[in-house]
Amino acid sequence: MNLPVFSNERELASLIHVHEKHINLLSTFPHRYYKKYKLPKANGGFREIRQPRKDLKGIQAWILRNILDKLNPSPYATAYIKKKSIADNVSPHRNNRYFVCLDLEDFFPSISIRRVAKIFSIIGYSDKASAVLAKLCTCNGGVASGSEYHPMFSGSLPQGAVTSPSLSNAISAKMDRRIAGYTSRRNIIYTRYADDITLSSNNSNVLCQSLPRILKIIKSEHFKPNMAKLRVLGPRRKCYVTGLVKDNSESKFGIGKKKKRQMRAVMHHLVFNLGQDNKYNSKESIVGWLNYLRSVDKKSYEQMDSYWNRLLNKSQGI
Repeated sequence: MNLPVFSNERELASLIHVHEKHINLLSTFPHRYYKKYKLPKANGGFREIRQPRKDLKGIQAWILRNILDKLNPSPYATAYIKKKSIADNVSPHRNNRYFVCLDLEDFFPSISIRRVAKIFSIIGYSDKASAVLAKLCTCNGGVASGSEYHPMFSGSLPQGAVTSPSLSNAISAKMDRRIAGYTSRRNIIYTRYADDITLSSNNSNVLCQSLPRILKIIKSEHFKPNMAKLRVLGPRRKCYVTGLVKDNSESKFGIGKKKKRQMRAVMHHLVFNLGQDNKYNSKESIVGWLNYLRSVDKKSYEQMDSYWNRLLNKSQGI
C-alpha cells in the first residue's frame, strides 16, 4: 500500500513537518483541541459534533490522505467512499420485495480508541505508532470512553473529525464480512450505509428468521442495533431505504412522487416570492438538491431540472 513509515512521535512529526512537542500535546490531551456543539436531527433529538481545531484537523487530514485513503473499503459499505452514493446502497436490493432496515446506535462514539489502534496495527504499524495515530483520531467524552480520562485507554471516534468516516468503515469491515457470509447463503442481500443496515430478500420467512442471528453478529462486533428504529417492509408498504423509495411496479429506487410534488411547490414559492421553505430557501440550495438528485435518481433529476428552468424563465418573462 506504500504507507508512510514511522515508529514514534518524533518520526511522525518529521513526516508531517510539525514540532514533536506539538504532536505530543495533541495526542496526550486531544479533548482540549475540539469544539463541541449539537445539531438537530431530522427525526428529533440532537447529534453531538466535535470539531477539531485547525492544527489537529490538518494532522488528521494528513493521516486520511496518506494512510486511510489507501485502505480497501468493505465491498458492502457504500458511505464515505469516493464515487459511491446512496444509489449504490439501494441498487443491489432493487429486485427484492421484502426489506429489513435498522441502524446502529451511537455509531461513531461507540468505536473505542482500542479498536482504532488495532486497525493501524493490522495494517503494519508498531504498537507505539498505532497508539499515537489512534490518539490523534479520537477524543474522550463519547459513549465508548470511561468516566476517568486516560490518554491511552479513553476516547472514541468523534463525529466531526475527517478521519472518523474511513476508520468507521475499516472497523466495521469484519462485521460486514460476517453478516454478508451468513446472508449470502440464504439469498439475502446486505449493504451498509454508515450506520444504516439494509437487508432484503424475496422470501420474507427466511429474512425474518435470519434476523436474530444477524443481530447477534452485530452485538458480538461491539455495535448496538437500535431496535426502536427496526423496520420490516414488504410490497404492500412504501419501502423507504436510506431516503429513497422503492417503486413496486419497477425494479428501481427513487425519491418518490410525494417528494417531487413537495419540491415543485418549494421551487414555485421560492421563484415567485410566495414563501420560503426552511431548508431550501435560496436558488443555490435548490441547485444543490438537484445535484444530489442527479446522483440518486437520474430520471427524476431530468424532470425536476426541466421544471426548475421553466420556472426561472417564466419569472424572467422568457
